[in-house]
Amino acid sequence: MAKYRTAQKDALLAFLKENSSEALTISEMIDKMKSTEAGEKLPSESTVYRLIKELVGEGRVMRTVKGCSREFRYQLAGNEGCKGHLHMKCTVCGELLHMHDESSEKITEKILESENFVLDTGIVLTGVCKSCLAGGNK
Repeated sequence: MAKYRTAQKDALLAFLKENSSEALTISEMIDKMKSTEAGEKLPSESTVYRLIKELVGEGRVMRTVKGCSREFRYQLAGNEGCKGHLHMKCTVCGELLHMHDESSEKITEKILESENFVLDTGIVLTGVCKSCLAGGNK
């Protein structure tokens, strides 16, 4: 099936780039886009669901779950360099963080040496971010 470049897809990608530090639900994306964007190029809710599924499949957007809920959150994955390192997700606020390449390499090398196992760099480690540890979030 051919992939088309549309104004709605461009608007969604621009929004995700502007909010790349946040992991948002589709409802949060739509609400935030409505409050900040011109209405004519905004994708409908069904279009956002379709585009997000496509972008996740392409590896351009990462899908995570907040805590133990069934609520999916989405965040721009970054450029090609994003595939070379591990990610960390805060189970309190849902933020997705990129681990520094050096730290990722040390962890993956240590596991290979001690366990004879190669980690997939698409792995997301879960824990609590510095801000939430300090009481900055819920």
